[in-house]
Amino acid sequence: MSEPALSPSLPCPAQAAPLSLLSAVLALLAGGTALASGLAFDSPALGGFGAASLLQVPLALSLAFRIRTGLGNRGLEREMRSFRIISFALRLLALALAAVAGIALLGRHLPDPSPAAPGVALMALGLQAALWRVKVPLAEVHPSLALDAARARTLLEWAGILLAGVLASRWFPLADAVAALALAARIFVEGRALGLLSAFKAACGGCGSGCGC
Repeated sequence: MSEPALSPSLPCPAQAAPLSLLSAVLALLAGGTALASGLAFDSPALGGFGAASLLQVPLALSLAFRIRTGLGNRGLEREMRSFRIISFALRLLALALAAVAGIALLGRHLPDPSPAAPGVALMALGLQAALWRVKVPLAEVHPSLALDAARARTLLEWAGILLAGVLASRWFPLADAVAALALAARIFVEGRALGLLSAFKAACGGCGSGCGC
C-alpha cells in the first residue's frame, strides 16, 4: 500500500530547514551566554546548561542539511555520526556536572550573586518555549522532525530546571548546585537516548520503511 499524501494542513518539510538553522543560532546564543555567565559567577547550573545547549548546535545543523537534501539517505551517516559524538559528549558533561555539583553541595560552596542569572535563564526558557511550539506541528510531517521537536522539549525542560534553580537560590543558596544535579541527571538521560537512537538507526540500515527516518 502506498503511503498517504501529506495533508494540505500539514507544513512542507522544507519549511523546517530555516527553523533548524534558527535553532542552531539560538542554541549558540543562549548556550554561549549561559556558559560565560556560569564561568564568571561560578554557577554549575548555568555552566552546565550552557555547555549542553552548545552541544545541540551540530545536531541542528545536521538536520538542516538533511532537510535541504530531502530527508533521504543523503547525510544520514553524518547525522548518525553526530548523534554518537553528541551522545558521548552529553554523558561526559553530565558526569562532570554531577561531580562539580556534588563537590559544591558537600563543601557548601555558594556561587557569586549574579543579577544577570534570572535574565539569562528566562531568556533561555522563552526562546525554547517558542521553538518547541513552532516545531510541534512539524513533528507530524516526518519522524526526523518529530525527534527535533522532542529535543526542543528537552531543552525547554533544561531551561525550566535552570530557572527554578536560579530563582530558588535567592532564598536557598545551595539551590544552584541542586539544580545542577537535576540537570546532570536529565542531560545523561538525553545522551543515553541519543546513543540508543544512533545504534538503532545504524542497525536498520538507513531510511528503510522500518526505520522511520
